Amino acid sequence: MVEINLDRSISVAVRTGKTSFGIETAIKSAKIRRAKAFVIAANTPPQKKEDLIRYAKLSKIPVLIYPKSSQDLGVICGRPHLVSVVTIYDPGDSDILTIAEQNENAE
Repeated sequence: MVEINLDRSISVAVRTGKTSFGIETAIKSAKIRRAKAFVIAANTPPQKKEDLIRYAKLSKIPVLIYPKSSQDLGVICGRPHLVSVVTIYDPGDSDILTIAEQNENAE
């Protein structure tokens, strides 16, 4: 149930908000505190995932771990390729920031 809502929230954020894709872009956005949230695919390489999570924590940016693969995340985002990280700058009509904050508070 939560997974379906997460899929929908990510899809709506990509369609109606401002987002970018890729781990390097995400790390740069975390360093300059520009992002509002990150969604990381479960199969993102561990070292890259740890780096992004570390920078996000320092910048107090919420991180959501997407429970499926980067291929599934790419499909949800409507992209014809793998997507390891989605950086959310503006959620648009999505409730992704609410989900991300709830996830951060639960940890």
